[in-house]
Amino acid sequence: MSFVELKYLTSSEARAVGQDRGAVGLIPIGALEQHGPHLPLVTDSALAEVLAAEVAARCREPIVVTPTIMAGLSEHHADFPGTVTLGPVTLGAVIQAYITALRRMGLTRIGLFSFHGGNFRFLGKYAAGCSSIWPGMQVAAYTDFRRFLHVMFQAGVKAGLKLASTDSHAGAIETSLALHVMGEHRVRAFEAVTGYTAGEAGWLEAIETKGVQAISPSGVFGTPGGANAAAGKVILNALSEEVAVWLKDAFKLREFNSSAPLHERS
Repeated sequence: MSFVELKYLTSSEARAVGQDRGAVGLIPIGALEQHGPHLPLVTDSALAEVLAAEVAARCREPIVVTPTIMAGLSEHHADFPGTVTLGPVTLGAVIQAYITALRRMGLTRIGLFSFHGGNFRFLGKYAAGCSSIWPGMQVAAYTDFRRFLHVMFQAGVKAGLKLASTDSHAGAIETSLALHVMGEHRVRAFEAVTGYTAGEAGWLEAIETKGVQAISPSGVFGTPGGANAAAGKVILNALSEEVAVWLKDAFKLREFNSSAPLHERS
């Protein structure tokens, strides 16, 4: 099976999979931060974990998926209770520890990706500096946050969601994903929740400089009304294809498996 969960391997099994020259490591990075009044703090991490599994299942080579790093660069969400944020040095040190472990197994190709928008730019810079730390290793990061949003948005529209142009955080897209991945029991009432929908020029950049609360008092971008698990399934499938194509291109992997997605909750 191409999806190899590092956390469930024994040490001997880790040594064995590391000897496969085709194996690739994949490190998902999430966040522990506010997602409005209706989604759990763990949303980005839960979605990153499932996305990593779906991406790995689409590959033919062994993809060794590490446990999801469950906190990231979330300073712009820090005004909301429960948010945990790491500084760049700390996050970099955690990623370095994971890469070092994979390298000791024998892996020389490592992919990094995140479900939290605040991590994307950092991961690009981090991956670019890895060649000086580990000569002979290839570390690549998925860094195109705007494309990531676009893929989700287009899939949401295809699934019948009515989306505000700002739908990017705890709106109908992420709420649909949460319903599909985590189940209805993890999602609080959301139909009456409102978020930022004005979409003035530069609003996405303003989040980082002014903080989320200054732009959206509810912490939501878009509105979650109309979200449903069936749409979440469509969006997850589109994202899985997107990240799998990136991984294949980054590491010159073979063609994908044609097997059905792992996550068939709905």
